[in-house]
Amino acid sequence: MSISPFSSNTPEILPGAQAARQIASSLPQHSSDNTRDVQEEKLTALMAQVEFRLISAAWTLRRLPSKDTGYLKMRGMMWPDTPAQAGDYAAADMTAMQARRAARISATDVDQMQPALDLLQLLPDVADRKLVFWAAWHQDGERQAKIPWARVRRSMDSSLSRWTLKRRYENSLKWLSSIILAQ
Repeated sequence: MSISPFSSNTPEILPGAQAARQIASSLPQHSSDNTRDVQEEKLTALMAQVEFRLISAAWTLRRLPSKDTGYLKMRGMMWPDTPAQAGDYAAADMTAMQARRAARISATDVDQMQPALDLLQLLPDVADRKLVFWAAWHQDGERQAKIPWARVRRSMDSSLSRWTLKRRYENSLKWLSSIILAQ
């Protein structure tokens, strides 16, 4: 008996569940510690890990090259509109943000980006998915103590208060971490 990929006998694996299993397999296993305090400690540590993965995935996505800019850059190299002048080149000193943005993306960053973004599919509410994505996007590749909720609100085109956004963000991270712990 052969099983085809289209038969109903094979379980369907969602991309988010696959990413959750990947993160769950990296957690240390404590077989005897099932107390409530240990579970809460695991959940808190996992929330930080999930948030870090989402922030780094959004940062990688943000730095991926665009097809349009690549085409325009190539066209400008082949057929320059005007000859280059001294003021056309970038300044010698770069800010820290410009230097981080110019850093080359590694293959492992790209490979880890998609499973982390697939975790967002495990959230039942689309508004929560958008909230978690935009909060990760606006942290500029590093976990910030204060998330710029005004920019997140503008990106979502929402009128919720920053306290509501923060509460929903933390609840969404807790939801994702709970699902991963259940794996």
